[in-house]
Amino acid sequence: MGTISTLDRERSRRTPHHRRVRPATLRVTLETGMPETADGIASVYIHVSGAKAPIRLYLYVGGDLVDAWTDTEAVYELRPQDVKRGRHAITARAVDALGRWAGTSMIFDTADPVSVLAAN
Repeated sequence: MGTISTLDRERSRRTPHHRRVRPATLRVTLETGMPETADGIASVYIHVSGAKAPIRLYLYVGGDLVDAWTDTEAVYELRPQDVKRGRHAITARAVDALGRWAGTSMIFDTADPVSVLAAN
C-alpha cells in the first residue's frame, strides 16, 4: 500500500477530451548580468517556469544558501562580501506545490565579473 501524492492526483485528472493531464515540466533558468547597484559585482537573475504555485526558490553561492523567495522570478545582487576571490558555483533550485523540484548551476569567476566584461 502506498501513498497518493498531489502529483498523482494532478496526473489522474481528465481533460474534457478524456485525456490525462500531464503537468508542465518545471524549469529553472539562471543568468548573470550587469549589477543593478553600485556596490554589486553582478546581478543573478532566476526564472522558474512550469511550476504550480506556491513555489519556493532557493539560491546558493559556493554551496551556502544566500536567499529564498516565493516568486517565479527573482534578482540577487552579488556583492564582494558574498564571495571570496576565485571561481564559485551559483545554484538555483525550485520546489513547486506538486513536490516537483528542478535546479541549475553555473560557475562565476570573480576575476572576470560581468561588469568588467561589459566594460571591454
